[in-house]
Amino acid sequence: MAMAEPLDDVDRRILAALVEDARMTNKQLAELVGIAPSTALMRTRALSERGIITGYEAKVNLSAVGRSVQALISVSLRAHDRDQIDSFTSRVPGLPGVLATFHTSGAVDYLLHIAVGSTEELRDWVLDNLTTDPVVGHTETTLVFEQIPGRGPLPD
Repeated sequence: MAMAEPLDDVDRRILAALVEDARMTNKQLAELVGIAPSTALMRTRALSERGIITGYEAKVNLSAVGRSVQALISVSLRAHDRDQIDSFTSRVPGLPGVLATFHTSGAVDYLLHIAVGSTEELRDWVLDNLTTDPVVGHTETTLVFEQIPGRGPLPD
């Protein structure tokens, strides 16, 4: 396997700026990083072509769209049959309200991050989508009071 080309200081500054505000113009990016606009464009395209930048996302105010209750749900499957794992893994991310699905190791098999409109809706979501699923052995729901963003994935 070929080693990935390392990121230099300019690449790191470009990534940091785009993580902070992916909607900035190329001109703004160039000024912030201290490079020519043509260099900023070339470097950003190269980061995308190398698979380092994989996309851009909109951040949504969940309360503003009626989904103010967030939860992390730990899920343990009854058995670890490949077909059941594959079925669960392909089904769950498409359920309404699912923000992220993590297939994990350790005490639980999956960790789901969901957002719904109320605690009653959360209860119904768990009952309708997990408790009644024959492959699910156990769930544990934890309410999220606040999500505090981290520094991000950028290397030092």
